[in-house]
Amino acid sequence: MAERIGENLYRLDIPLVGSPLKNLNSYLITGPRNLLIDTGFREEPCREAMTRQLEELGADLARTDIFLTHLHSDHTGLSTELHRPGCEIFLSQGDGEELLCRGTDEFWRLRNENYIRDGFSRAEMDELWGSNPAKELAPHLFRDYTPVGEGDVLEYGGYRLRCVSTPGHTPDHMCLYDGERRVFFSGDHVLFHISPNICRWESMPDALGSYLRSLEKVKDYPVELLLPAHRAETGSLKERAEELLAHHRRRLEDTVAAVESCPGMTAYGIAGAMRWQIRCRGWADFPLTQKFFAVGEALSHLDHLLLRGRLRREERDGTIRWYPNDKGAT
Repeated sequence: MAERIGENLYRLDIPLVGSPLKNLNSYLITGPRNLLIDTGFREEPCREAMTRQLEELGADLARTDIFLTHLHSDHTGLSTELHRPGCEIFLSQGDGEELLCRGTDEFWRLRNENYIRDGFSRAEMDELWGSNPAKELAPHLFRDYTPVGEGDVLEYGGYRLRCVSTPGHTPDHMCLYDGERRVFFSGDHVLFHISPNICRWESMPDALGSYLRSLEKVKDYPVELLLPAHRAETGSLKERAEELLAHHRRRLEDTVAAVESCPGMTAYGIAGAMRWQIRCRGWADFPLTQKFFAVGEALSHLDHLLLRGRLRREERDGTIRWYPNDKGAT
């Protein structure tokens, strides 16, 4: 059931079946024109929940625009199905370009080859080909996104929403902030109970560094209602941003310690040595899709440390291995 959380503002609970994220918080602002923020995977459980809750609220899709905080399929998957002629789908320029690239098999073939260089087996990547939600549950190809950028303002239902660029989780992640009402739609930039996945992106030389700067950028915003994209938990923007900054400082030190304890590991091996909040007995028991995200996050931390001279990498026989910067390869 849709939950009223403010004037003309509702939270729609969209289940993400099989995902450790559990749910998506989609938000609807109602008025002469509605604004729907994020949509869920392109699959039946999300579709059914979204349709039912929109009908409960009497939301007319023919006068509903859609805002996508970022390109991930749990946020964008249903967007093209919900879109109606004459309506807009807002998405940042960078994420829109990336989403178009991800709509081709060639993109995923190249991505898989890179992950094999980082330690995945070819058999694992072949298995992921038909089961990766980033590929399989993404929206249908769409070329008419309305690009939005830093400082753009969207007005719906009495809310004046300023677009805030927060790159890191994706190359051009976007939040929405109403300074007068002190409402902040944080997407996946700030989450509670779980930490946003920060992975390597080919278009970002230092995704983690970008994310840390984006946290610093927003942490002092005056916010009374913080609306994250996943789980029911919410709270103080400043306190949670500080917690996330500290979390990544610890993870960077854990990454260095893993490389120093066993020089020459791949990113896959380093991810297996890192600590994760997941109900598994060990790395061997991780679901393959979660290994994919974990290695991506390990790579973002390795890149950050590489750029700061703390680690180095070498490629031999098609495999990339990592070493402390003050020691030779062994």
